[in-house]
Amino acid sequence: MPSPNPPIDPGEPPDLPPVELPSSGFFARLFLIPAGVVLAVVAVWLLFGRLAGGGRDALAYVWEIRSGAAGWRSAYELATLIGNDPGLARDPELLGELTAMLEDELTGASEPEMTRYLALALGTFQTLDARSTDGRAVDALATLAVALDARQVEPVRLAAAASLARHAARLAGKLDEAHVIDALRGAARASDSPELRRLAVFALGFCGGRGATEALADRARDDPDRFVRYNAAIALARRGDASALGPLREMLATEELREAVRGPELADLSDLVDTIQVQAVEALAGSGEIGTFAGLRPELEALARSGSTPLRRSAGQALQKLQSGRKL
Repeated sequence: MPSPNPPIDPGEPPDLPPVELPSSGFFARLFLIPAGVVLAVVAVWLLFGRLAGGGRDALAYVWEIRSGAAGWRSAYELATLIGNDPGLARDPELLGELTAMLEDELTGASEPEMTRYLALALGTFQTLDARSTDGRAVDALATLAVALDARQVEPVRLAAAASLARHAARLAGKLDEAHVIDALRGAARASDSPELRRLAVFALGFCGGRGATEALADRARDDPDRFVRYNAAIALARRGDASALGPLREMLATEELREAVRGPELADLSDLVDTIQVQAVEALAGSGEIGTFAGLRPELEALARSGSTPLRRSAGQALQKLQSGRKL
């Protein structure tokens, strides 16, 4: 989810580019796209280039970080290394070691950037089977849930939410631990950070259980940020939950949507509107309870006549399934 840079002398690591939070426009485009997008969000933060010292062993980074001889840059490089090595991404002891280091950072809060990249590193793993060096089971999800706490700085919370979203998407609805849902639900109510709310709702969309559905319904109904409501509505539509009706109707009404999302940071407005509508219609077409959304037939019929080619196709599929009353 980048072309390799020319070799770099590992003895003289270059300055890394500054890491900035994505803009509202970026989030608006990115987090309306389900599934594979979770992989892109961490790539945006981590994969600015290949590792400065690509040949280094993961354990060397762990030792440096543990000994205090390294700064946040080593955590950055280690996270990227894991993301590019499937073997490391399935290593229970490495996941256990990084989880323990993140726990220490969350307690000591000595270097926020170190904490941030350790949290992002946990999201690059393809397993949740984590063990300490003495063989004890370690709960990486519980540690990420702690990193979502309001007492942590926003970049750390965003990193934790991104990592939970990646694991939730990989598990495809099987992540329903109460402590994780509660932590994401709290983040989805963060009044001072629309970006965190958008990302937390995006993660909740891949979680299973009643708690996640209730949290999504709450955000679809009441959140002041329309993109939080839209993300929640898409997830609820896939679940066949009627709480999505209001935001979905807004998303499918082209001219009203165009006016609603207009803003100086959104240069390509038509592309954004089309993206929102395609995702909304695809969620409807894939709903296991499409009859719940029969009231959206007029909006779907309008899009089937005048939308873009992908939009007309998706709207036609949704109408056909709605007509037949068929469940997927």
